Amino acid sequence: MKAKKETLKENGLTNIDELMDVQFGKPGTPERERFREEARTYVNEHTKTAECRNSQKIRK
Repeated sequence: MKAKKETLKENGLTNIDELMDVQFGKPGTPERERFREEARTYVNEHTKTAECRNSQKIRK
């Protein structure tokens, strides 16, 4: 069985955990926690928009 990293690389894919570590630091670091908080804020604010509310109605 091939290792997960080898399989991802062969298929031209990136391991999201490794990418996050490089871009924003390891989990628990101030940089990573700042990113997580900004991401939460962005998502929570987006859910309040009319566009998002309307898309939820369409799916139901």
